[in-house]
Amino acid sequence: MIQADNLVTIMNIDDTTERNERILNEVQPVIRRVINAFLEKYGDREPYLRQLRVHTHEQTLRTTIADSKNPKYADKKKHYGNRGFVELIDDQYEDTILVVLRMEFHLENGEIRIGSTSDFYPFWVFYKKTLVLEMEEMIKELHKSIRIFTTQGLIEHEDFITTVGQFLNEKRKPTINFGTSIPLQGSLNEESLIDHLWEVYQHLSPVRRLLEKETQIHSKSIIFMKLLQKDTNSFPIELFSKVYRVETEAEVKKIRVNVYKQEFKIYDQDQLITDGQMEYYYRDPHESIGVIINNYGHLFNQVRKVATSTSSFDWYIKKSFYQRGKYNINNENQLYRVKIIDLFKEHNLKLNESNAFFVGTYLGDSHTFTEPISKIKERLITAACLSADVKDFFVFPKGSSPVEAPGGEEDEDIENIVTYESSFDFEQIIDLVNQSGLTFSSEIVRDFYLNLTSLDDKHFVILNGISGTGKTQLCKVFANAVYGLDYKEDNPYMRIVPVRPDWMDSTSLFGYYSSFEKAYMQTEFLNLLLQANKEKDKPFFVVLDEMNLARVEYYLSDYLSAVESRKPIQLHNQNNLIDIPSKIEIPHNFYVIGTINVDETTHSISDKVLDRAFVMTLSDVDFSSFWETLDEKWKTSVQGEWRLLLQIHQLLAEYELHFGYRTMTEMIRKLHKNRTLPEDFQMDSKVAVDRILTEKVIPKIKGDERIARLLEDLQQILLIEFGIQSESYKHISRMRKELERYGATQFWR
Repeated sequence: MIQADNLVTIMNIDDTTERNERILNEVQPVIRRVINAFLEKYGDREPYLRQLRVHTHEQTLRTTIADSKNPKYADKKKHYGNRGFVELIDDQYEDTILVVLRMEFHLENGEIRIGSTSDFYPFWVFYKKTLVLEMEEMIKELHKSIRIFTTQGLIEHEDFITTVGQFLNEKRKPTINFGTSIPLQGSLNEESLIDHLWEVYQHLSPVRRLLEKETQIHSKSIIFMKLLQKDTNSFPIELFSKVYRVETEAEVKKIRVNVYKQEFKIYDQDQLITDGQMEYYYRDPHESIGVIINNYGHLFNQVRKVATSTSSFDWYIKKSFYQRGKYNINNENQLYRVKIIDLFKEHNLKLNESNAFFVGTYLGDSHTFTEPISKIKERLITAACLSADVKDFFVFPKGSSPVEAPGGEEDEDIENIVTYESSFDFEQIIDLVNQSGLTFSSEIVRDFYLNLTSLDDKHFVILNGISGTGKTQLCKVFANAVYGLDYKEDNPYMRIVPVRPDWMDSTSLFGYYSSFEKAYMQTEFLNLLLQANKEKDKPFFVVLDEMNLARVEYYLSDYLSAVESRKPIQLHNQNNLIDIPSKIEIPHNFYVIGTINVDETTHSISDKVLDRAFVMTLSDVDFSSFWETLDEKWKTSVQGEWRLLLQIHQLLAEYELHFGYRTMTEMIRKLHKNRTLPEDFQMDSKVAVDRILTEKVIPKIKGDERIARLLEDLQQILLIEFGIQSESYKHISRMRKELERYGATQFWR
């Protein structure tokens, strides 16, 4: 016997923890005992019952108990704990659970509720005209003892279908319960309760049949979508006569309730053109797939019909456009349809008489396609990309774009038309850099390559270092190597933009609309960006030279925000501008490199900028390799002076005051030029070195007591090499005295 009155008194306990513990330890075991006895008694008569899984309220009760002891959650949980239940569920379906029978002891209402529960959606589906007869048949067969109730109250059998329609019109989706209830009071006979469970189970047969049918449909739809998710092999797609490579992520991420995404990327060789995702909507009854390109949805299709086919099914999708109201100017929907159909034909997508394109043939009995899944995805993504292009959400390159060779004439001389092909093949890049004659180690080139290319959707590198270490030259030689060009050749896909100290906002990069001139004031940066958006299969490089002469976070803020959010930048709101779009995106083929020197004339760079960039320091100078690359005429004429210049450099390097390749090159050229003068006019070699150190090296020396030893060592070397009357010796001697007197010194007086 069950002493129901003792269980109901649990609701008199105010303490949340104690109340839930009593339900867990006293109510749940009773319900479990009854359900187990029910399965034992009727399992042989109804084998289906033995296939069901027992699911209980116990884990939720334990969580509530734990939360009630936590001050952070205690107040929210104080009203929790008014029932216990055990369910028999059928979980043989894919990500779909069917509640077959549920026994609940609702202590607060003093009831034992026995029945089946379901979300609203199955009845929404069956309310459709083609299926409403099945719902009518269910109600007709439903035993009169079975009650229908929701959180809004009881529903009479004869009012059920009408009420479902009202819920739909009012956009309400309540849970619907079918079953009976008996008072939870006095002493209850367990055997009678078990027999009542069996009686209710039998009476629920009409409901169960309808729910089973819908559960099977939903399950098959999910199986179908998971079939598409499993294949992550790369595959080619052809768009506008150009072949790209699609790479699919293996991970399927949950982005909200019943919605999942699987990301993919479209590459031209190693250059990311755009990204997208396959979205899978498990929401019933609208199980669907969507193909998103560049953050915009361009293809959606409900999959129930194809997923539930029992034999061979040819899957076709009709691409529609639904711009409404003011956006559907000049019947653009119809114009889009005509364009997309033409593009489908041009891209060899098979169309039926309704101009729907063929995706693949699905074999419902075996849950497979007659072709590889990659072929199915190829058609889906191709169609979505063409739709994006039609509506200008993402415009794909239309074949190779010939570029006029720099310095070409205005006429149509075919020799001055050049087609540039890019490649991020590292072996080719490092080989061309080595051939350039510039002194960059393989480690520096490799690090620069990785920093620029490791992130598909963000390419921002800052090169830091002393003046003359070849920061700008590294950018140029790398960009030229990507295009297979010699270092000295002009590259139309690269621009070096000097930063000015008066750059205070993003107009310095993106330009602005001049109300006075009624025109848009374009910049070199913007022009390159516009071209990059037209030729998305080509990498474009822009170098912001001396980028910290102005405050980087001021003029670069719009760029940083657009790269991070993948949202376009607003350029203007003028309807009469044709050449300049109102908004512009930062495409994946746009590479930004900044060079910086740190001294008293520059600004520090904020964490906001540094967090979004790779920062490389180019301060190490390899003069051994540099010497090997020098022309023989220079090496011959300055071989004696080279030893002293190298000695001075090594001494300065210990204090981070050394000079770079530019300074060394200029000194060598002056020394060589001196040797070419008539002998009567030449400076003595030691005088020449003394002068050049005074002009190119010593002016950069400054500091506090930390350079005292440096000045002492320099003075000693200069005394030995040039004597007490030399200019360089006099300057260093003066600087030592100033350091002793003032605690700091510099070349300038």
